[in-house]
Amino acid sequence: MSANQTEHRDFLNRYYGWSRHIYDLTRKYYLVGREFALRDLLNEEWNTLVEIGPGTGRNLRKLHKGRPNARLGGVEASDQMLDHARDRCPWATLIHGFAENADYSNLLGAKPDRILFSYCLSMVQDPIAALENARNSLAPGGEVLIVDFGDLNGIRQPARGALQKWLNTFHVEPLDTDLLRQFDAEISDGFGAYYTIGRIPAA
Repeated sequence: MSANQTEHRDFLNRYYGWSRHIYDLTRKYYLVGREFALRDLLNEEWNTLVEIGPGTGRNLRKLHKGRPNARLGGVEASDQMLDHARDRCPWATLIHGFAENADYSNLLGAKPDRILFSYCLSMVQDPIAALENARNSLAPGGEVLIVDFGDLNGIRQPARGALQKWLNTFHVEPLDTDLLRQFDAEISDGFGAYYTIGRIPAA
C-alpha cells in the first residue's frame, strides 16, 4: 500500500467512522442517479457483480433482493465501512482494497459480468488506473457501470461553484466525461449534468 493510499484510507476511516450509521439517510437526497443504474442492472442478464466502494452495502442489498441467486462482491477502501457492510451483507464477498489495483478477477472465483462504481470513482485517487483495472478484469461481454457526479456544466453559477466547493470538502472530484470517452464509454447525463452514467465494455 502506497503512502497516498494509506493517507486516503485514514481519511475514509475518520470520515465514515462517525457517519456510517446515518450515511444512507443523508445521501439519498443528493446521490441521485443510483436508482436508475440499479434498475438497469436488474433488467439485464448477468450472474456475477463486484461493486467498488460498496459503503454501507445499500446497493448490494437492493441487487440481492432483486437477483437473489447472483453472486455479489465488493472492494472497500474504508475499514469502517467494510465492517459495516459485512454485517449487513453476509451473503456477499467483501474485501479491503483499492480500485486501482484490487484483484477483481478472483474475488468471486471468476471474472465478474459487471463491475459497479456508484459515487465512488469521483473519490478514487487515480481514476484512469481504476477504470483500466476494472475493464481488464471483466468476463467476456461484461461491462463496467459508473454512476457519479457529472461535470455540473448545466448548473448555473454561483450554484455550480458552491456545489463544487462543497464536494471538494469530501475529497470528491466530479467526473470529466472525456475520461470516460477514453474507454469508449456509452454516456448519459442527468439534469444539468448533475450526475453521469457511463458504461464501459470489456477490453
